[in-house]
Order: sequence, then C-alpha cells, then structure tokens
Amino acid sequence: MQSGLVGFKELLKEFRGVSMWAVGGSVAVPFAAALVSLSPPWPPAIVLVTAIAELVALMYVYQFLKSARRKSINRILAVGGSMLAILGTVYLTALSLYTYQVPTTKQRFVRGHECTPEAIAVFSEKCPDLGLDELKTAEYDADRLWTARSIAETRMAIVALWLASFVALSVLVGSFLVYQMQVPPKKRKVTVSTSPAG
Repeated sequence: MQSGLVGFKELLKEFRGVSMWAVGGSVAVPFAAALVSLSPPWPPAIVLVTAIAELVALMYVYQFLKSARRKSINRILAVGGSMLAILGTVYLTALSLYTYQVPTTKQRFVRGHECTPEAIAVFSEKCPDLGLDELKTAEYDADRLWTARSIAETRMAIVALWLASFVALSVLVGSFLVYQMQVPPKKRKVTVSTSPAG
C-alpha cells in the first residue's frame, strides 16, 4: 500500500471511478450531483457542501483504515450499510413530509413544524400539517404559515440527514476501496514458449 498523499490520491481516483459507474456517467461531484432532484431545497449550494463532507469522510477513512484488517473492514461495511439504509429512509420521509413545490414555478421550499399565531387563528385544526391548499391562500410563502424558527430547525434537520447519508455512503465505499487497494493483484503466470532455432 502506498503511503502519504500518493495513496490518498489513488483512493480519490478509485472513489471517483466508482461514483461515476454508480450514477451512470461522468459527474463533477461524486454521487451528489446526480441526485440534485432529491437534494434539500436549502441551501442552494448543497451539492458543494456535500462534496466537502464526502472528501472529509474519505480523509478519515484513509487515515484510520489504510492498514485495517479484513475483519474490521467487514464490520464497518455491515454497520455503514445499515446506517445508510436507515438514514436514507429517514431523509426521504422528512423530504416528503416537510418540503413542498410551488405548482407554477416548480421551486421547492421547506415547511415548518410550528404555525404562526395568524395561521393558528385561520387553520387551528390543521396546524402544523398544512398542505398546498393552505399554502395557496398564503401565496406559497412558508413564513406566513410557520414560525421562522421552526422552518430553520426543519431545514437544518433535513440537511443533517442528507449529509449524514452521504458521509455513510462515503465511509462504506471508501472502506471497501481502502481494503481492496491493500490486496496485491494476482501475479499472472507468463508462459514463454521456446521453439528450437532452425
């Protein structure tokens, strides 16, 4: 196994190759760029933030696991796979429950979890589970229906779930690649046929 930055650059190259294969084409940011339609509506630069989180996760994986044994890697793969499945499911549920799309502009926004006093006065029985009908009466402005604090908390929770999912994915793939980079390639048997001169 190569040491220092050379080995880490090799890991990045392998990670990029696997991510390109996984998303079916060439992408600038591994995994995340192909999933923009599933990304949180906020912040706008979430794909860039995700790429940084993936890079940091890979740095930790390389630093701590570059000489790990197969048994340790297998444990990390089992836990990482489970975490990815759980985080991904929770993220998709939160995205479904706490985001909405404006029908006319197709822009996506985050809902809150606590209604404003005005919204409670009008929609007391439905608060805080307000739908597109209620949003339409507020001209699709979430700030008129939910408190700013609850919208901010929901945004942060969705972003945290998104980033945690990609960190789990990076740890999963990175651990696999780090171990595979340790395994020496099988030496091919070269058979040289000698024929008598003449």
